[in-house]
Amino acid sequence: MLAVERQKLIMESIGRDRSVLVSDLSTRYGVSEETIRRDLLKLEKSGQISRTYGGAVLAAKDDPEDLPYPTRQITNIAEKRTLAAVAASLVSEGDAVMIDSSSTSFEVLPQMSQARDVTIITNSVRILASTASAPHTVISVGGELRHRSLTLASQIAIDNIQRFAADICFISCKALSLEKGVMDASLADAELKRAFIMASRRVCLLADHSKFDQTGLIAVCDLSQVDTLITDRTPPKEWREAAEAAGVELLFPQ
Repeated sequence: MLAVERQKLIMESIGRDRSVLVSDLSTRYGVSEETIRRDLLKLEKSGQISRTYGGAVLAAKDDPEDLPYPTRQITNIAEKRTLAAVAASLVSEGDAVMIDSSSTSFEVLPQMSQARDVTIITNSVRILASTASAPHTVISVGGELRHRSLTLASQIAIDNIQRFAADICFISCKALSLEKGVMDASLADAELKRAFIMASRRVCLLADHSKFDQTGLIAVCDLSQVDTLITDRTPPKEWREAAEAAGVELLFPQ
């Protein structure tokens, strides 16, 4: 196994279990503990993890903007793919679909193969580079590249988003609060998501169970501005009641 392949598997383990031990990884991959320590050192230098005594954990969030995309991509990946499958079923032939740059929304793309003649409008560099986008027409909103999050942002991106009229958009968030509504980790992300909301006929929010009853830096919108909330399991009773009161459709695997 190549080092890069092993490091990817290590990141998947940390994203799933939140921590790993050097001794366990050494046994699992059949390499020396020193080799594993070198792998962890490289991952730490890339900002994805923090080494601990005898192991490693996911890197603590060290700025208000976002975590590095590779870290977000593997965090709660099973849950993201579960709700992405539900989201993809909402896309119809000929739709114009807006997808934000979140790692959760990205998981919708590989599951959209059933829809034909789809136009994707996005600020996600990951989507622009993905082979899963090949069957579709893909439009970049442009803007300034944020390297850590692989996001196109700035007023240029917002202005371009506002020129479109999409059938449906898929956005994610940092947190869901009964008091504050949909919340995110940075002002720039919040402004982009608001632009997607205003430019779409149907707004779909993708949020796994870990986002409920949490808080973020800034409010994006009220829950009532969301048409469909897609999650990976039955939400708590208070959230089901709040969604009903706000006129929000709740979708989750039965």
